[in-house]
Amino acid sequence: MPELDFFDVNVSLGRVRIPKFHVVTDASQMKAELAPFGVTGGLVRHTVSSEGYPSVGNSRLAEELDGVTRFEPVWAVLPHWTGEFPTGEELEGVLSSAGVRAAALYPSQHGFPLRGEIIGPLLDVLEARQMILMLPHAEVPLEAAARIAKSHPRMPIVVLEVGYTAARELYAVFAMCTNVHIEISSYMAHRGIEDIVNKFGAERLLFGSRFPAYNPGSAVAAVTYARISDTDKKAIAAGNVRRLLSEVKK
Repeated sequence: MPELDFFDVNVSLGRVRIPKFHVVTDASQMKAELAPFGVTGGLVRHTVSSEGYPSVGNSRLAEELDGVTRFEPVWAVLPHWTGEFPTGEELEGVLSSAGVRAAALYPSQHGFPLRGEIIGPLLDVLEARQMILMLPHAEVPLEAAARIAKSHPRMPIVVLEVGYTAARELYAVFAMCTNVHIEISSYMAHRGIEDIVNKFGAERLLFGSRFPAYNPGSAVAAVTYARISDTDKKAIAAGNVRRLLSEVKK
């Protein structure tokens, strides 16, 4: 069994409105708690960005991750129409100068539709840099994720927290959209990882734990004990997301 190095694409930092599980507000504590599970890096979202004000949360995330190596910020982004976010070359410059290589949309939480005329200019900028776009499944159904993927085929999309009950729709989306991926924190179908790897390849799966709401152990075990090759395990654990990050244009 190989020793796996995990890069977690589904990590949150900050207080939540209704705390139900473990909450982590300090980035150093986050890194220390993930380390025993073999998680040595990750993409981090801030709860202030997802539940409140993206610009405030994005700034706070940059401050809190400063000096915390191997963990990168995921910015919550908005359409430019209200003036809260820039657009075009200005937005591209802001993202580049901040070193942001992944972004997330929360259309329900932040109150905007996923119509092309509304979010198209934003997505065009993300696609131009080949940034990773994260879409929480609770906010963006697979059908909508597929529409975005088809209209922006050079932009890798990661759907977060997809459950095994969505498998029938998910497989159709995988077949139609080669740029769609999922992280595995909620996809706990019996031999579900193996079936996706056999049908679509390991490159469609990224390691995610949903820390701190979930204990990372279940996702780590799902990859470690999956009946797939060691090469595929390493790809899911960290290789796939590192490849996608390396392809983001500066």
